[in-house]
Amino acid sequence: MALQVPHNGGQGVVCASSGGAEALVDIGRGLARRVATSGRPVELLDTSERMGLRKWRHAGIHLGHVRGGSIVLIVSDTSLTRREGQALAAWAAPDMADGAHVRGGPCVDLARGLSREFGADAVVFALFAQSGMHLSLHLRSGGLLRAWRVPGDTVWGEVARHGAAFTLGDLPMHPGVELLASLGMRTAGLVGLENGNGLAIGALGVASFGNLDLDVAHHLLARSPDLGREIMTRLSETPVPVPDEDGTVDLQALSRRVGCRRFAMYEIRGDKLRLVAAHARDGSRLASAPDANEEELVCWAVDKGVGVVNEDAAAVLIGDHTVLYAQDPSKRALERLRLALQDVRRNPFGGVAAADEEEADRDADLDAA
Repeated sequence: MALQVPHNGGQGVVCASSGGAEALVDIGRGLARRVATSGRPVELLDTSERMGLRKWRHAGIHLGHVRGGSIVLIVSDTSLTRREGQALAAWAAPDMADGAHVRGGPCVDLARGLSREFGADAVVFALFAQSGMHLSLHLRSGGLLRAWRVPGDTVWGEVARHGAAFTLGDLPMHPGVELLASLGMRTAGLVGLENGNGLAIGALGVASFGNLDLDVAHHLLARSPDLGREIMTRLSETPVPVPDEDGTVDLQALSRRVGCRRFAMYEIRGDKLRLVAAHARDGSRLASAPDANEEELVCWAVDKGVGVVNEDAAAVLIGDHTVLYAQDPSKRALERLRLALQDVRRNPFGGVAAADEEEADRDADLDAA
């Protein structure tokens, strides 16, 4: 059945129905209201008959936005599977979702635009994770249908590592894209993504129930440099620090990227260590002096020449003259440092940090005196 659900919280009105829908109107209205308010492409609900043993599965699918309300499709059957409900949602997703509440994270608008640009029915973002690759499948509306993980040795990992672009048919035959095939997709175009400086971050895929344009791989390859940077920006909680031409980097931006309670930068001058600056989680300057544990960990990192950790802090030697320190009992400090440095487009520690240049010059004069 199809129902029109008003925005003012009123009862959904049945527009059309097929089969034995009369007994399921109340369930359909409740599920339709959930779909209209959640913004998800599909909502699934399992029910059981009071007087019988049959169990029903209902799929609520958002069809589109009309003046004063939304149109929701309710499909009910005793043998409906979750994958069939997702396939129906992918097939029935609206091309235009202006004015509708669509749930799909920070890449909703990007996915919707790419779907229109390439004439695709689904857009997949596949990004490297600590284990394999994390995939997010968005529909034409931009809504997030499903997120899952795949091993790194699938077609997603192959295209990401090589920065390649190609078009696939016979999707069930290719490891990693079986889900697209199970939703009814016939063809897919994939391209590797990098962060703007040659570091692979994952891959992008577009898929269609029909046949994609023959030149889709070339178009994807041409768009990939900008897409990689845009995806990183959208998924980032804080702006990615970008070094200047001379290699300087804003320590406040870097500290926000690390996101730990205390972030400090030390400079090695001869056989001495000097604290350049310390920042809080929000990037603000800290005036508090380092404690004994911090000094010990930083010296240990210099002696070992690698990254070292203790219960709630970490210190990493960068090059020959810089040590970075992070401390936070609620986070893995070494991992936060590693990820933040990975995001920096090139090694910024060949010069003095821009945010503390004047203070560094002043301290240098004091040391000389």
